[in-house]
Amino acid sequence: MSTSVMAACWPLQMPPTPKSVLISLADNANDHGECWPSIPKIAERTCFSERAVHAAIRWLEEARVVSADRSNGRHTRYVVTPDAYQPPQEVQPRSSRTTA
Repeated sequence: MSTSVMAACWPLQMPPTPKSVLISLADNANDHGECWPSIPKIAERTCFSERAVHAAIRWLEEARVVSADRSNGRHTRYVVTPDAYQPPQEVQPRSSRTTA
């Protein structure tokens, strides 16, 4: 476990499910941010379904705070990079009112 990776993740603002998955990954990460937990293990630790964990990991990848190397075919290597965090831009609904 890397306390520096974990400490860098706590202040990041994001929805609760991705945050919980991120903290679980950071808790498993070494000093380089690398970890190899299985989806079932992350689901067990976070109390979310495997489907929710998959969705959270996609969100975290989109936000560039986690990268997943799936090239091994058996084990996914996750790299947690809190400094690269870029929250996805939320699409705001347009107002139906027009201003003159």
